[in-house]
Amino acid sequence: MTTLPDSLSSALPSRERRSPGLELEDGRWMVAAKSGLYMFGAEASSTDGEPTPEVFPWYDVARARWEAEGSLFALEWVDPAHTPLTGRGVGDPEDFMRHASEYVNRSIVLHSQVEVSNGTTVTAWVRRGPDGLFSILTADGALDEAGQREAVALEARVRDAVGLD
Repeated sequence: MTTLPDSLSSALPSRERRSPGLELEDGRWMVAAKSGLYMFGAEASSTDGEPTPEVFPWYDVARARWEAEGSLFALEWVDPAHTPLTGRGVGDPEDFMRHASEYVNRSIVLHSQVEVSNGTTVTAWVRRGPDGLFSILTADGALDEAGQREAVALEARVRDAVGLD
């Protein structure tokens, strides 16, 4: 397991300080904690005072990938407008990736994709959040009227499949 520097781990809630971290070559750090994905900027470990991480709930993460050849890390968000997080990793990513995958998978109840008539891919997700189940509908391009109807129908099917109104 890659050990988070003390200066960064002290910025985490005490129950999360033993969570696995991943360092990227550019100095950024990520922590796969039960309460969310903590991200520290490259400047965080070199500044005076306590660094403040950004925290993202696991239901915002679509998937995380590690490519051993080249030590490349990529994290894709549910919202396709949010730029993927990528970088070259430093150290052993095994514990971080295992925990991140577990937390992301735990937040996914159901997802389904369809390519609508104009070629846009639409994804409907049912995710688990702090207040229960909710759905998210995303598209990787523009939707015409027919595509919007197909997207709404897809979301209705996944919501119905898990008993959401």
